[in-house]
Amino acid sequence: MIRRAALALMAAAMTLTGLATGTAAAASDCGDYHWIGAAGSGQRDGAALAANDGMGDVVYQSYQQLRADLAASGRTITAEAVQYPAAPVPLDGGLRGWLGFLGSVGDGTKATAAQFKAFTAKCPDTKVVLAGYSQGAMIVHRNLYDLADNPQVVAALLIADGDRLPVDTTINMGSAAAASGVGMGVAQEHSLLASANTSKLPATIGARTVSVCDVGDPVCDYDPDTTEVSPAEIAIHTSYAPAASGSHAWTPKLYDIVMSADAPAGTTVALS
Repeated sequence: MIRRAALALMAAAMTLTGLATGTAAAASDCGDYHWIGAAGSGQRDGAALAANDGMGDVVYQSYQQLRADLAASGRTITAEAVQYPAAPVPLDGGLRGWLGFLGSVGDGTKATAAQFKAFTAKCPDTKVVLAGYSQGAMIVHRNLYDLADNPQVVAALLIADGDRLPVDTTINMGSAAAASGVGMGVAQEHSLLASANTSKLPATIGARTVSVCDVGDPVCDYDPDTTEVSPAEIAIHTSYAPAASGSHAWTPKLYDIVMSADAPAGTTVALS
């Protein structure tokens, strides 16, 4: 079972790449919104560090799509990448490698919290969107418990989340959303080892969190009875990136959640 978990998490290291360094906007550049994005395992290795503004391809493309939609409605958004190792899943399954991977998750969780605190201190009127893919989704997920009632957090996006629960307070999308009892993240299967929170997210933040998972994804829809991760499963985990001319299915929903924060008190915003 542990070997299966190792193989499942290896899929997170086989993603389309990219994390570059990102810095919080200067106080004079505070926008209407700010995006804090976290990439997945291995997306900060080598040349990948210089791609996609430091967020990995799926998170960065999601940011670009939201930025375009916000610009069309006269709003601005800035962005930064979570500065953490994004360590690849250890291929040999050795203890040292796993300690490094789990340490990376811990470092990312702390970095996200620190960057959020630093940014909101400089831009107290800016609303924040938190987003992550795979290992990056795990570190965002873990911060949402503490940020559930923070008035500056307007929305969150979790893609292929290793901390995902089959039943949560989140807005679920992807094929796993339509299937009953599926969508258990790999970290939940080994929650003590992975330090995963097994509780549902508070409803206050769950209602503003889009969680995307497809059936068969070995990271967010983990099957403990399977001993190996197949090429087909890896393909599912790496298939969240759209075609160059396309857009993500979850972008309209995320946009609606973000825009609902601008609605006057007592106004109901219909979500897509």
